[in-house]
Amino acid sequence: MPPKESKDGKKQVTLLGFFNKPSNGATPAKAPPGQSALKSSASSASTAASDVAPTPSKRVREPSKAIASSSPVAKSSSSTAGDNTDPIDVDVQSGDESEPVAAKKKRPLKRKVIADDEGEDEDVDLEKFSLRLSQFKKPVVMRSTSGSEASSTTSRGERAVKKRRTSFASTDEDDFIAPSDEEEDDDPPPARSRTSSMSGSKSGMDVDSEEDDDEPVKKKSANAKGGSKASRPPARPSAAGASTSSTNLFMTDAERKTMSVKQDKKANEECYAFLKDIRDADRIREGEPGYNPRTLYVPDSAWKNFTPFEKQFWEIKRNYWDTVLFFQKGKFYELYENDAQIGHQLFDLKLTDRVKMKMVGVPEYSFDLWASKFLAKGYKVGKVDQAETMLGAEMRMAAEKGKGKPKAAEPKADKIVRRELSKVLTGGTLVDANMLQDDQAGHCVAIREFEDEDNFGLCVLDAATGEFNLCSFVDDVCRTKLETMMRQLRPKELVHTKGNLSVATIRLLKNILPASCLWTVLRETEGYDYDGTLQALEEMFPAGDENAMEEDDVLSPSIPEGIRQMMGSRVAMEAIGAMIWYLRQLNIDKDLVSMKNFNIYDPMKQGLGLVLDGQTLSHIEVLQNNEGTDEGSLLRLLGRCVTPFGKRLFRIWLCMPLREVSAINARLDAVEDLLDAPSAEAEFAQLAKGLPDLERIVSRIHAGTCKVLDFLKVLQAFEKLSKGLKQLENEAQSFKSTNISGLLRSAPDLQPHIDSLREQFEEPKEKDDLLLPRDGKDEAYDTVEAEIESLKASLDKSLKKYAGQTGLKLDYWHSSIGTKDVYLVQAPASAKKVPKEWVKSGGTKAVTRYQVPELQGTIRSYKEAQETRNAAIRNFKAKLYADFDADRDVWLRAVRVMAELDCLFSLAKSSAAIGEPSCRPEFVESDEAFVEFEQLRHPALCLKDDFIPNDVKMGKGCDTPGIMLLTGANMAGKSTVMRMTAAGVIMAQMGMHIPAKSARISPVDKILTRMGAYDNMFSNASTFRVEMDEACKILREATPKSLVILDELGRGTSTFDGMAIAGAVLHQLATHTLGLALFATHYSSLTQDFVYHPNIRNMHMKTAVDDEKRELVFLYKLTEGTASSSFGTHVASLAGVPQSVVARAEAISIDFAEKFQKKLEAKRTSNLPLVAQADFAYLWKLAQGQIGVEGDPTRMRRVIQLIGQAAKEAYLKV
Repeated sequence: MPPKESKDGKKQVTLLGFFNKPSNGATPAKAPPGQSALKSSASSASTAASDVAPTPSKRVREPSKAIASSSPVAKSSSSTAGDNTDPIDVDVQSGDESEPVAAKKKRPLKRKVIADDEGEDEDVDLEKFSLRLSQFKKPVVMRSTSGSEASSTTSRGERAVKKRRTSFASTDEDDFIAPSDEEEDDDPPPARSRTSSMSGSKSGMDVDSEEDDDEPVKKKSANAKGGSKASRPPARPSAAGASTSSTNLFMTDAERKTMSVKQDKKANEECYAFLKDIRDADRIREGEPGYNPRTLYVPDSAWKNFTPFEKQFWEIKRNYWDTVLFFQKGKFYELYENDAQIGHQLFDLKLTDRVKMKMVGVPEYSFDLWASKFLAKGYKVGKVDQAETMLGAEMRMAAEKGKGKPKAAEPKADKIVRRELSKVLTGGTLVDANMLQDDQAGHCVAIREFEDEDNFGLCVLDAATGEFNLCSFVDDVCRTKLETMMRQLRPKELVHTKGNLSVATIRLLKNILPASCLWTVLRETEGYDYDGTLQALEEMFPAGDENAMEEDDVLSPSIPEGIRQMMGSRVAMEAIGAMIWYLRQLNIDKDLVSMKNFNIYDPMKQGLGLVLDGQTLSHIEVLQNNEGTDEGSLLRLLGRCVTPFGKRLFRIWLCMPLREVSAINARLDAVEDLLDAPSAEAEFAQLAKGLPDLERIVSRIHAGTCKVLDFLKVLQAFEKLSKGLKQLENEAQSFKSTNISGLLRSAPDLQPHIDSLREQFEEPKEKDDLLLPRDGKDEAYDTVEAEIESLKASLDKSLKKYAGQTGLKLDYWHSSIGTKDVYLVQAPASAKKVPKEWVKSGGTKAVTRYQVPELQGTIRSYKEAQETRNAAIRNFKAKLYADFDADRDVWLRAVRVMAELDCLFSLAKSSAAIGEPSCRPEFVESDEAFVEFEQLRHPALCLKDDFIPNDVKMGKGCDTPGIMLLTGANMAGKSTVMRMTAAGVIMAQMGMHIPAKSARISPVDKILTRMGAYDNMFSNASTFRVEMDEACKILREATPKSLVILDELGRGTSTFDGMAIAGAVLHQLATHTLGLALFATHYSSLTQDFVYHPNIRNMHMKTAVDDEKRELVFLYKLTEGTASSSFGTHVASLAGVPQSVVARAEAISIDFAEKFQKKLEAKRTSNLPLVAQADFAYLWKLAQGQIGVEGDPTRMRRVIQLIGQAAKEAYLKV
């Protein structure tokens, strides 16, 4: 039948009948006459298919066998068309696109047939296909001759096809895709030529020009990779005789693109081969001995296939395989490969593909937030920043070219923006305030051990303040000094060499360090030995002409004194070497070491203050409770500082209270002055309000990492601090003592230093993060600023010229971001007289923007001058920071004064908060320690109305024996009395009021404790072994001025062994040590054995007992005498143990006590206790000269006197 006429007069042919053929192989019905031409033209498609070049696509659509096998095109082409029938060409569309039908005129249709090598069947919805074809109103009539190019008439539908193909890009439903710099590191694809019988017009995608990293992502086909990952070519079209094959089908350009991209995507999804078999730089596999988790082996063959950016990435990543690297890409930070997988798994960051590399991204401004999250999970975080802008990179390459650098010497990686690893963050080396979790110091400790000598060397770093503390000591078998140091510091990171630490040391560290502590293990080849450390120090502190080395000097005079004092300790120097090597790996060694803030650290402060070892800090709950928090600890109760640096100093004061009576009284005088001057407290609170952490920021200024706004805040804070301290000094003139006024007078005058800095720069506008030098303060800045003004004037002059030539109202438009789009000429949108050479570059409804070719050279010079100006501003800021850092000692001295004042106010506020009664302790100089408290209360419970105070008296100074043998029922309050006494001594020697009616004290040099029953699984020690280790340490270190607390010693073994050990230790403390001690026990026989001893006093916690009901009332009153029983069965009844069990236990207890007493009486051969007989034996041997007098003669005189008195008392009692 003849074709229908369309409304515009052209013929229209329908293809609905073309798809009505059955697809199951059945004989098709006779086709209408109008379809014969279609069959004839379609059957010859394969003869021209080889002339059609494949076009890559972003979307994949599988070919359909059903269409190829069942359509009439597979029939013979013997049928001919009628004269009134025009042949047409059908472009089979993908499901996502609709393209017009291209019809050819007067020639048989030539089609490209693609073999379906995938072997997959896909059904096509014929109705939808027909509906798409019916959308095209005007056919495209084309003429074609064999071997010649076709001429065509372009319809509106064909123009739409061209437009869609030119702007073709796959869409993505990702929530967030960070910008990529594929433009910067990918070579443009080669130009594609296409000869087709269908059209001679351009097809495919346009290739975008290279842009800088700040631009958003533009998705490209895989072929844009410069051929490094070539796509698999499509299957060759089948011959004409193979038109009946089930794999033949029609394909559009979009389908060919899609098939190509699908093949490329499949190849790209395969990860790098070297990631399938991970090895370190020495090619040792993961899990094998000697494996180094910090490095990654990347084979040479892989480098050949990397793009420039991939080379840049793997150059850094291969040396930091265990570090999560944040790569800066414009305004984003991106994570790749394993780092991206970690971010996706832990924090559900959107995971996308970047060729063969997985990627997640976060905005630049949120780096601190995400870095903190990774650090909290125990990861190291590396920050890789762009070292230049895209314009800077172009200027660099132009400068290198101008210097005659050979083209072959320019690596391809240099053609992209340079990126450098700025730093690596770990939990123990944080500096930025946004990442620090609290105001307390976060220490990183490098430790070395010489096991055969029990010698330890430690280098302790507080990275936030840049302070290094060095120490070396020989420790005992219990590692007392090491434990004390670790409990004082609570490090967040520990650096040690594999195999260096002994098993006992590792077990101790694992037991006392917090679970969040990061353990960094160095290999034997890493870190510096003694000689390597000396060499590294010489490199970091070179001797200048003014510091010429003398012949006898081993180290340069410029090396800090703290390090020079440690020269004699090999183990300490190796610890320093390990720390320096580690900081170099983190790329922060210069910032920290160059501050030269090296000090000597003595964890025990022997002879300088009250020593609180690690066990005492734990048992008395000085820094934290037994649950690992600070709830109820002395630090939480007494620490009321308001400044961050004051809080850190107060922790040191609490760990090391004073010992000298004069120093304690001076601090007490200052505290009382503050208590009597409430106005001073209000003024100090106003001064401290809003002060930043000046101590840490001074360190960041030295490193050059301080933000400009923070720098300005620091200057304002120091200005406020200087004025505030002067006002407080004036008010302190009325105080009774001169301690506070003397402290305030030691603060330096900061105003001249602040004025010297301020006169160098212009005060920036609000929220402006630039420090601009004043006129004449920076020559480089002044020069480039003059150049910029000259270029601006030239551009303004050109604009006036163009306005006069065109008669239009013209002005310049500048992008608000960066300098990429600047000085675009803006003209009214309705303007007709715009010069033809002007290139349109966007606009709005009202105006149109143009690039003027004539101005491009000037604009380029302007951009380069702006880049030079930015570099001058950066250099000026570095110079200004250096000037500030030159007076670092002055700034820190003012901070130190403020911190001490804050601690004094904290003691005053704590003294006022403990309630009544409270008192100022009286200190007395004496050779032997003594304490006398009246109505003493525990500081954690002193505000409770129902807390029962107690009197505690011990020592010769108050005419009382120095040893308190404490008995009583379980839960009667024995441990509370012991902790309360120790806490009272600590508070008194810190220099504050204590919760008691009155107090007299002779300063104590040590507090040694042994409390609680617990084992130490990590140290492979049982409960009794732990008891004995701690008891041994007490007997070895206690002095006549020490306070010893022993709680139920000997209960971890059999009754008889426990009694014997407890008695022997008690006798040693009372007879030979001569210090103060609270000795709690449930061994009632000890009270009988030592009733004669003049240095032992029996005390007990009073209780009220109802034997019939087995009820026990705790009176919590410390009373002289011995407890009648421990009342264990009563406590069992109180705990809810069944009465039948309790009754049986009580009967057994009574029977056992009777038998035990009878057994002792039967074995007794003398009325003198065994310990008294030992005293007689000691005196006899001493008199006979069988033993000599050892130790301090004064102390031995006191021991002999006490033994003689004890022997006399024992004899009289007999």
